[in-house]
Amino acid sequence: MDSKRSEIHMHSTHSDGEFSPEGLVQIARRNGVGILALTDHDTFSGIPEFIEAAGKEDIVAFPGIEITVSYRNFNLHLLSYFKSMDAIQPKLIRRVEAMKQAREDRMHELIARINEVVPERFQGTILFDNVLRAAEGVLARPHLAREMVRLGIVPSTNEAFDKYLVQYNVEKDNLKVEEALEMVRQSRGVPVVAHPGERTYSLCNPDKGRSYEDVPEKVEELMAMGLLGLECVYPYHERIGKVEFYKSLTERYGLIATGSRDFHGFTTYQQPQLLGTTAMDDSFLQRFQEVWAQPAAGGERSNSSCV
Repeated sequence: MDSKRSEIHMHSTHSDGEFSPEGLVQIARRNGVGILALTDHDTFSGIPEFIEAAGKEDIVAFPGIEITVSYRNFNLHLLSYFKSMDAIQPKLIRRVEAMKQAREDRMHELIARINEVVPERFQGTILFDNVLRAAEGVLARPHLAREMVRLGIVPSTNEAFDKYLVQYNVEKDNLKVEEALEMVRQSRGVPVVAHPGERTYSLCNPDKGRSYEDVPEKVEELMAMGLLGLECVYPYHERIGKVEFYKSLTERYGLIATGSRDFHGFTTYQQPQLLGTTAMDDSFLQRFQEVWAQPAAGGERSNSSCV
């Protein structure tokens, strides 16, 4: 049987992506992609639309999320994959909803900072309600960047980040990795470290003192907390020649190797035809299904009506 193309790390308008959940499904259909997961930042809000749209196509689709977590003295992105919304424990859903409020609080503070440092004629023109209007789900910095372009403060979202949104960023108080891993595993979810070799939100960042030699120790520590996979095949890993390094770690520790394009659309200068072009087979799906079939690791009874 031929391996199906996949895209299991992608973002919709419910976080910082260009396309709606249904739009992503239609792009996947046109690209011949057979396995999909929606992994918006810190929200499940786009999942019902995504699952409904995928159900009309010959596509295997399942819920996901990308959670920003704190680990040691830095932050990571934790991808998590679930059999269905019904499998996700109410405790995790409630915690994700709290993250949405934290993002809004952060945005208020970030807007206040940016309003003070833009050219004088623009000071005070960035309004929270206008930024919020551009977001269908959780607020993220790309929404603010687009508003800054609309107001004429900067000519592009890229310049908004380069001149303002990186330098004046407001770090939010993120969920601790051990708590996130526990809640995901209680929901029979598959937790995977996203882009472990990316320059930010990564296990390895030599500029920040996080060397490749330290990665195995961190992987072992995270495994003891419940980690089940690493996102090995990733654009940045491909550019720096580190795909095999991360694959070797999954083989050494029996972890699940995944891969993606981390598809956002125009917010990261990606054309639709890129979705689903990751060079890897679909063997990860069987590993996911084995985890989903295991008994839940305790916790509250599931209730999808909490979404």
